[in-house]
Amino acid sequence: MSHTQAFCKAARLLTPYDFKQVFNRVSFRLSSASLVILVRSRTAGMARLGLIVARKNARRSVDRNRIKRIARESFRKNQRALGCYDYVVMTRPGVVAVSNPALNAELDRLWRDAQQRILSFATEVRS
Repeated sequence: MSHTQAFCKAARLLTPYDFKQVFNRVSFRLSSASLVILVRSRTAGMARLGLIVARKNARRSVDRNRIKRIARESFRKNQRALGCYDYVVMTRPGVVAVSNPALNAELDRLWRDAQQRILSFATEVRS
């Protein structure tokens, strides 16, 4: 893994303030059967990721950690194409039953949807 593709600290939402900014100023929202992604536009910098895996949706820590690991890896692979936005990935009930490949596929589809929304925003702004 090259250094430019690492999931560095600058690519994470770290503070409650960072999360609050996303919740208060959602640009758009993406959802699937087991995940919801809130997206907020930023003026500069790289795409950043925040994760909320509720204990209510994933009782065991091993399940929460698996979901977070898959989400981080999927984000890391797609980060360059995701523009200057903050993303908060949240789980829905039943996420624990989703297999790793299915969760990866769901995330890939959501990242593609995000890219399309970002492109449509960019073309609206230009015209």
